[in-house]
Amino acid sequence: MAQSSEQQKIQLFEQTPVPKAVMTLAVPTILSSLVMVLYNLADTYFVGMLNDPIQNAGVTLAAPLLLAFNAVNNLFGVGSSSMMSRALGRKDYEMVRRGSAFGFYCALAFSIAFSIGYTVFSGPMLTLLGATEETTAATAGYLFWTVSLGAAPAILNVVMAYLVRSEGAALHASIGTMSGCILNMVLDPFFVLPWGLNMGAAGAGLATFISNCVACLYFFVLLFVKRGNTFVSVNPRKFRFDRQIALEVFRVGIPASIQNLLNVTGMTILNNFTASYGSDAVAAMGIAQKLNQIPMQIALGMSQGVMPLYSYTYASQNYTRMRKSVLFTIRISLSFALAVSVGYFIFSEQLVR
Repeated sequence: MAQSSEQQKIQLFEQTPVPKAVMTLAVPTILSSLVMVLYNLADTYFVGMLNDPIQNAGVTLAAPLLLAFNAVNNLFGVGSSSMMSRALGRKDYEMVRRGSAFGFYCALAFSIAFSIGYTVFSGPMLTLLGATEETTAATAGYLFWTVSLGAAPAILNVVMAYLVRSEGAALHASIGTMSGCILNMVLDPFFVLPWGLNMGAAGAGLATFISNCVACLYFFVLLFVKRGNTFVSVNPRKFRFDRQIALEVFRVGIPASIQNLLNVTGMTILNNFTASYGSDAVAAMGIAQKLNQIPMQIALGMSQGVMPLYSYTYASQNYTRMRKSVLFTIRISLSFALAVSVGYFIFSEQLVR
């Protein structure tokens, strides 16, 4: 590992003024989250242009299952990233490499299991999601591309972004995720609308699948190019089940994963109740849920961005710097939450049109 690279990481985590360090890590991640919001809105927007509530309802009903990807992302992405940043704080660089390999290959195994599980039990799963005879075909078409074929790239590109971000490379992590999001928005109209392939909800799923594959490719190329200048490793020789690594990953990852699963459960129940009012109601609920994701994604972007700084300063026992970082982040987050609340209250009618 080149000494200059190590010094850059140390300078960001240990010497850069707290406001600058927080913003250096958080701003690229927040920008990535904003693009992710547009990406989440893109499927709904372009499918909505078909003026077919059934197709729009298909995308909405599939949302809880796609949100469940975040349970795996949080388990191995958040868990491994936190563990790696703490190992960096202790200057245990071999543990960083082994931790990244552990997170990557466990996420890969879970994503394959996710795909197989849905494909085998797609019938009962569609019923559980609230799909009716009217909306089953559209929902199944969307989920074929995003889950049956697309679970692995969807999960791995997010997990690899966490791994890269753990050593302070927030900009590279954001470029990777944004590249997939932007490509999805470009491909959506071609696959969805009548002047293109006219695939409806299934076309939106295909666009998502391709964009996630491209985002994964970006991270693989990045790690190959930086292989002598990064502690992140997906080398299979670095992977083995280590009790200490597993405990450190799960200690942080499991609570984050459970929180996400509760969100999935709540959305699934809500969609099932809404489905009894027809596809129009489900489609309307989908639009409201997408708008609700805007402040949520930005808040998540802030927390994800600064997490490596918290973990590093905690492990290096620099508690004063950690407290300053937390307090600065709280002030910024509360100010943003207040501004969003006021904006949504004033412009509620314009936002839903």
